[in-house]
Amino acid sequence: MIKQGMPFAIVHHANQYLITNGYLNRPGISEIIGSPDASCGLRAVMHLHSLYNIPFHLHISGTFIEACAWYDPLFLEEIKDLQAHRLVEIIGSTYAQNIMTLFDCKQNKFQIQEELDLIHTWIHPNRQAVKGFWVPERVWDTHKLAKLLTDSTLKNHGFQYVLVDDRLLLQNDARKKYDQKPIFQPELFQAYRIRNGNGLIALPLSYPIRISVPFEKKIQAKNFSQIFDQLYKANQQEQNLIAIYGDDMEKVAAIPPWNPQALIHYQHFLDWLSSNKRIEPVLLQQWLSNQVIESEIKIGTGSYRELATEFGAGEDYQNWANSKAWAPYQSILNKTWKKLNKLSTHKNVDCSLLTLAHKHFSACTYETAWHDAVNSIHSDGNQSIAMPAPWARSLASHAKTSSILIKAAIWKKDHGSTNFLHCDIADIDDDGHKEVILRNHLIAAVFSPNFGGRLIYLISYLSNQDALVVGNPSDDWNWLEEPNDFMDSPMNHPGAFADHRFEHDKYKIHSLLANKQRTELILMNDQKDSPAFGLIKRFTIEHHSSQIHASYEQIPPSILPLSLDIGLSPDYLQLLRNGRRNILPYQHKNRKGFQNGNLIAWMEPKSNHINWIFPRNPIFGHGFCLSFHITSSSAALCLGIATHPNRKEDEI
Repeated sequence: MIKQGMPFAIVHHANQYLITNGYLNRPGISEIIGSPDASCGLRAVMHLHSLYNIPFHLHISGTFIEACAWYDPLFLEEIKDLQAHRLVEIIGSTYAQNIMTLFDCKQNKFQIQEELDLIHTWIHPNRQAVKGFWVPERVWDTHKLAKLLTDSTLKNHGFQYVLVDDRLLLQNDARKKYDQKPIFQPELFQAYRIRNGNGLIALPLSYPIRISVPFEKKIQAKNFSQIFDQLYKANQQEQNLIAIYGDDMEKVAAIPPWNPQALIHYQHFLDWLSSNKRIEPVLLQQWLSNQVIESEIKIGTGSYRELATEFGAGEDYQNWANSKAWAPYQSILNKTWKKLNKLSTHKNVDCSLLTLAHKHFSACTYETAWHDAVNSIHSDGNQSIAMPAPWARSLASHAKTSSILIKAAIWKKDHGSTNFLHCDIADIDDDGHKEVILRNHLIAAVFSPNFGGRLIYLISYLSNQDALVVGNPSDDWNWLEEPNDFMDSPMNHPGAFADHRFEHDKYKIHSLLANKQRTELILMNDQKDSPAFGLIKRFTIEHHSSQIHASYEQIPPSILPLSLDIGLSPDYLQLLRNGRRNILPYQHKNRKGFQNGNLIAWMEPKSNHINWIFPRNPIFGHGFCLSFHITSSSAALCLGIATHPNRKEDEI
């Protein structure tokens, strides 16, 4: 019997970190997603598939899902709509696209489960329907990964197939020969069971097809057509043949630094595809359901051609993972993971803060140890050897913040005592700078004297629930490596009590005390070349209070009016996972803030000459900003946390 068209699958890989808008050196999330009219960005690619009625596969990293859910949840609804019309199959992977072969099974499983949960929350109601797996940076090792991917305790009960590069079906000299001259071989378009792979199916991503799409040049269209002429003939005799295109979605969406005309070329490709009756676009799960996969093959360790060879990472990625330049950052990841492992084994320490610490660590492993290679499209062209990318160094450096969250999880046991009141000075995140900690049994506040005298983290233990209320550590820091510094552009990590123009000023600890009634910290601006030199910030936490009383004293007249920003992220873990949909504005008398579930974070001016103003950046990362003007030499205000199970309309 003569077969129908040659099966062809399109796989788009949408992979971004927890990005925001307002960058000076890269596209923001709005540019990447694209405008609501679907004329640009990833939206435009999805619109073209809908227009031509051509199905595709989509992997979207968990970090990107969370960024989309915060800034443009409609985009995720549009993906769901395409699923309803059977135009897209969702592919699973890890939450933060960590290079899996560099981590143990426990960490990789956490990442997979977190990704499946986010897919369930935002894209697909049934985790068990997600059966395909995209390997981060396609770095594959059967021994390390196959057992995990087929683990029945995964929330989708295990994956059915994994996408690997076609070159991994070849070994040693055969692979090298293919890399040098990728001639047509029908067996590289065949589905196989992976030897020693627990039944996992390998579906090969075609290198010749990948470099032919989109049709930017006539030779690409010609090569693509020739491949399918050969495949169509081979498909009459061979079994389980399928052609698969897989690559970054940003490439065809024309996201910089990719070709700005790529979207037009991709439309030409889809137009050609829709008119070719000998090619049948398919969804992989449906196609596999009609196949009997009996052939077995060894899938060697490796990745895609450019990464393994031209970029210099090596087949197993170890050239980058073990590079001398990356070693300090790998050390940070190793130390942090050791702390997490140690604490997670304690039966009496199990809380949301520990989960957040683990999740934050996972986010910091995004594309682990990525190097900007000399001949990569992402390189600036000014380097002679591959070096760790600035954003990769920054991410790994911010894994240190997990140490603060780990400490906060340990502190929870102290907050069972209503008599507890404590203050301390310590470098709790190993960043080389000492922080100041004020705690009672309801809240814990962490201040950074070295970076603007700001409140960088505030933890709530109200109603025996632990949550981060100030601080959004997992959100993008761009190239900023110092964990507690102020991020200027974009203003993505304000913390609280950030004084406009003086956010980087150094403060000295003037005094720190604790007695039975209160704990108090007095910081003095010690930045001698700053107009704010001599300004005093006084922070007080009273016994049995969930409020921080703050006063500004000796404000130099030359800097008045002084603007300050207060960043609030009530229950940051839930904001990451659920976006803004549970957030409500809160207002009661002169208090303003935000409510997330039953947790409220609010601000209130407590003196004259301090006024509410519109924030310069109302929404940042996963948080909301409140702002004030101070017009006199002193002012007082209060930051508070409360629980409110029954919200009243008169408080909105």
